[in-house]
Amino acid sequence: MPETAYTARTNNAFVLTETIRVAELMHLGATQEDIRQRVLVEDLFQLRSQVSRERALQTVLKRLQQVPEKYIQLIATGNPDTRRLTILFLILRENRLLRELIAEVLLDKIKAFDYLLTSADLRTFFEGKREQSSKVAAWSDSTYKKAASNTILVLINAGLLQPMSPRRNYQIRVVSVPSPLRQQLLADGLGHYLTLMLDI
Repeated sequence: MPETAYTARTNNAFVLTETIRVAELMHLGATQEDIRQRVLVEDLFQLRSQVSRERALQTVLKRLQQVPEKYIQLIATGNPDTRRLTILFLILRENRLLRELIAEVLLDKIKAFDYLLTSADLRTFFEGKREQSSKVAAWSDSTYKKAASNTILVLINAGLLQPMSPRRNYQIRVVSVPSPLRQQLLADGLGHYLTLMLDI
């Protein structure tokens, strides 16, 4: 697993619909210029502000750049679970904080048959990262809070966490990765991502 640097992801965490729409265009052979035209001028994403359109498009294009066509095809043509979990895989590739939260907290809890993720668990994890990494420690409080909440939001949008009450408690959900995505990851020597997607 590549040790990418910690990056503060503070917006556009999952952008499911937008990622699917761009993947569909790419799969049909649209150029980046075509896609920009559709999003920024024709408002493909249905976002009122130009700034929001730009930001969402930048997130999606960055995510889908240098991705093998087979994964774009899974997002463009797969069923809802395949699409959602393929996007999760692409986010996991670039988001070290998310990988570590799953590996160090969620997987440990599942091994202990404990499927409740509490706000205290999350606080311990994120504060621990601040102590271990000068990069995370250098983030402003607002950046740190946004990065933490966005990391959780990715897991909720991917279906790996279910919000519960009291607020900021979550149920951990083990999932089954759909066969087309599973086979592609195994064929590419990326089977370790299946564990990070809680397919265990």
